[in-house]
Amino acid sequence: MRLLCTIDSKKENPFAFSHFLSSEGIKNQCEETSGDQFYIWVIDEDEVDRAQNFYLEFQKEPGNPKYATPPQPVEPEKEAEATEEATEKTPPPRRRRGFLSSAPYGPISISIIIAAILLFVWAQVQRGVIMPPKVNGVVQAPMLAPIEQKMIFDYPRYFELRDELSKIYTAKDIEDQTPPSPEAKSIISKLQKATTWMGAYDRIVLYIKNKDAKLKYDGPLFEDIREGQVWRLFTPALLHFDFLHIFFNILWFIILGNQIEFRIGSLRYLGMILILAAVTNTAQYLVSGPFFMGLSGVVCGMAAFIWARQQVAPWEGYLLNRLTLLFLGIFIVGMFALQIFFFFLQIFGSFEVTIGIANTAHIMGGVMGYLLGRMRRVFQVKRALN
Repeated sequence: MRLLCTIDSKKENPFAFSHFLSSEGIKNQCEETSGDQFYIWVIDEDEVDRAQNFYLEFQKEPGNPKYATPPQPVEPEKEAEATEEATEKTPPPRRRRGFLSSAPYGPISISIIIAAILLFVWAQVQRGVIMPPKVNGVVQAPMLAPIEQKMIFDYPRYFELRDELSKIYTAKDIEDQTPPSPEAKSIISKLQKATTWMGAYDRIVLYIKNKDAKLKYDGPLFEDIREGQVWRLFTPALLHFDFLHIFFNILWFIILGNQIEFRIGSLRYLGMILILAAVTNTAQYLVSGPFFMGLSGVVCGMAAFIWARQQVAPWEGYLLNRLTLLFLGIFIVGMFALQIFFFFLQIFGSFEVTIGIANTAHIMGGVMGYLLGRMRRVFQVKRALN
């Protein structure tokens, strides 16, 4: 059995099309899902290609009289025999559905959700001061929990030294204007002379405001990944900063991810997530530095993937309506416009704050997800949602 298409009964008549397929010798089932949505299932896998061609014709002319042919009467004895035969050959539909999802939870989806929640709780228990006190000549960046230091995209030696300084030259010492100890002075001197990658965005802003600043960066990049910690390409997606951050990311992940995993299988689904995470995380690192986290880049990639599959293979039955796409698009474009607004404020004024949203990851996730979705055969549906 293979899912052929999803038909909105407000726009087209799913029963008429189902009957037309039957009249053409293609055994099928018409199943109501939710609201006005109906699934058309093709029983025989060998008939899928022919049924797809009929569906494309039906989309062009749903009002064609040939789709309104009334069903032929069937003798009661033959109808009973046909029903019994179909019951023996076709297993009953499985109605297992996940919470907030049109499909059952797959092992990869469950694993990622559990991992993200456990890591979030773990980090909250470990986390202390979020922002360290400002020290002249030392780059300002968040104080991460130990588990986050091991899993963000990169944790440069610069910030390991900064953390060491915060232990011996505390916030209270700075507030009381206590002079730093000789050891603290030594660390401050090292930090003032060292460089660390905080993204191309900051370097461009600094260069525009101060032509004496160097645009070229001579320090190390990908410090931990070059040492073999390749898991960092993916693990920032599992980390989240606060409750709202993880809540909305997991909500979208459930809505989008489960239906993808169930249709293409866990192995290809895992491969898709790893590709999306690696691309979006790397792009965000190059633009903003290593201090970012969250599933939102992967989620944007999933939304774009489903949108692409709806275009190239609408019979696969992915559920993502136009309003949802519009909402995601407005959010991404709006945040990007806000970032541009802050960019000009930073250049032409003394404004130093930027929005803490990974716009690059969102945009690259959307681009990469759409490209993956356009691969007609690589990610085609292998399993029917029955």
